[in-house]
Amino acid sequence: MESAHNTFFTDIQDVKEDLHTLVEHEMFGTIASRLFPDTPIEEVKRQLMAIDSVRQFQLTFMYQACQWVRDNTMTHFTFSGTEHMDNRPALFISNHRDIVLDAMMLQYIRATMGLDTTHVVIGANLFEIPLMSLLAKMNKMYSIGRGGTPREYYQCLLTLSRQLRHWVTEERGSVWIAQRNGRTKDGVDHTDPALVKMIAHSSPNPDPVVALESMHITPISVSYEWEPCAAFKAREMCLRQQGEYTKAPGEDMQSVLSGILDPKGQVHFTICPPLTHEELSATKGSPDAVAKLIDQRINEGYHLWQNNYIAEQMLTGSPIDDSPEAHAFERYVDEACQRFPLGDEFRHRLLDIYAQALHSKK
Repeated sequence: MESAHNTFFTDIQDVKEDLHTLVEHEMFGTIASRLFPDTPIEEVKRQLMAIDSVRQFQLTFMYQACQWVRDNTMTHFTFSGTEHMDNRPALFISNHRDIVLDAMMLQYIRATMGLDTTHVVIGANLFEIPLMSLLAKMNKMYSIGRGGTPREYYQCLLTLSRQLRHWVTEERGSVWIAQRNGRTKDGVDHTDPALVKMIAHSSPNPDPVVALESMHITPISVSYEWEPCAAFKAREMCLRQQGEYTKAPGEDMQSVLSGILDPKGQVHFTICPPLTHEELSATKGSPDAVAKLIDQRINEGYHLWQNNYIAEQMLTGSPIDDSPEAHAFERYVDEACQRFPLGDEFRHRLLDIYAQALHSKK
């Protein structure tokens, strides 16, 4: 069931080989000095090479990485709905605002609660980044292809859905997956019905309600006060509209690093209530109806910040409060417009990324 990009460790030697590659990577010194500022690099290497399992790697190195991100790039990190999350196998379907942090911080929450980490589904493009490919294998990540013909994409989804079902119903583990292919670029969190359809079709039971219920689908809503890579997203949308966008070499890595290192302000995760038998029965397993149900959960769980309201005021020309928050957001927009001089279209798209959360709540 695994694609060419999916290599999971089967013994200690596999772990040791990749840990050796990690500590010898040219970026390791920079990463280690940030995560372990009070520990000499050679000591960090020694401690890492003493690790003998993926779980141990996640609970030491990755947990420390998440703590660094929390302490250095977030003013507050909060989460709610933990009563909906335990060690029961589940398929977590999340809105997707940042390439790695959405899934990464969920693992941090679970580890903090003493729960097992989940498998994570990511885009195959990230496996093209050598360091990301290495870290992916150490974090139970699985990739899905994005290109090809519609038939090829369908086959990718079918293979993926079978793997998801295997993890949840046979291995009794949990999985994180984004609600659609790629990050939300326009601020609209929308679940792809094709994902729901494939999850249902992966079951030997022909009843889609039974097939979906067995996966214990649990939506997650992630809210950032300062949207990760928002200016890059607005730029990409502008250039795509003009037919001039081509992904530059290293752009994915730049997005990964920006998402991790840039200020995010307040961040909140809502673990939403799982989809119930009654709700799924009411939809009769319709992919469109189930996707809307997931969207409803995510929108209800989304935490609104002042930036969302200020962006809406700026878009509509409404009076803006004379507050430090408003001045900070206006400066942020002005600086982004200066950085990417793409006219009013860029400004509108940047503001819309923040304002759409208000519209989704209505």
